[in-house]
Amino acid sequence: MIKKILIPLMILLTLVGCSTISVNVDYDTDYNFNGKTKYAIVHSDRAGDNTLTNDRIIEALTQVLNAKSYKKVKKEEADLIFVFHVNVQDKTELRTDYQMVGYGGYGFGRGFGGGVIETTSAYNYTEGTLVVDALNPKTKKIVWRGIVKDELSSSSSTPEEKTAYIHKIITKLMEKFPKEEK
Repeated sequence: MIKKILIPLMILLTLVGCSTISVNVDYDTDYNFNGKTKYAIVHSDRAGDNTLTNDRIIEALTQVLNAKSYKKVKKEEADLIFVFHVNVQDKTELRTDYQMVGYGGYGFGRGFGGGVIETTSAYNYTEGTLVVDALNPKTKKIVWRGIVKDELSSSSSTPEEKTAYIHKIITKLMEKFPKEEK
């Protein structure tokens, strides 16, 4: 009976704990975000950029900011200007696993011939980083920076899945954007 409850619970906790998305924010504590409701997104594609991804990021930022009652305007009229940068790089993580071998006694004395084998392996993955900055248009200084990192899947996905994924990470990132005090 306990196995029927414990095993599915352990599997669920393992799956929930597998999220690799990390979000980090920084902002100017002296900047007053109150009344700053008009925004513009400014982005220039560079050679080699994935313009499909950039367009999806712009659309997701627009949807999330509009849902938070911000209004998209021309750059010259904006209270905040959003810019973003994307970086994708291959990474390697070394992982060490310790395995018990032989009979170690299981708490009943020294045991016979037990030991530990240490095995180190390399885990290769691709990490994506998205940096979103909110700038004060008057000073051109960053007043808020959000950074989201995630391990990118190597499996191919549809354009709809890619769009949904980008919307998910933008939504998670912008949860940390300062709210207007009323």
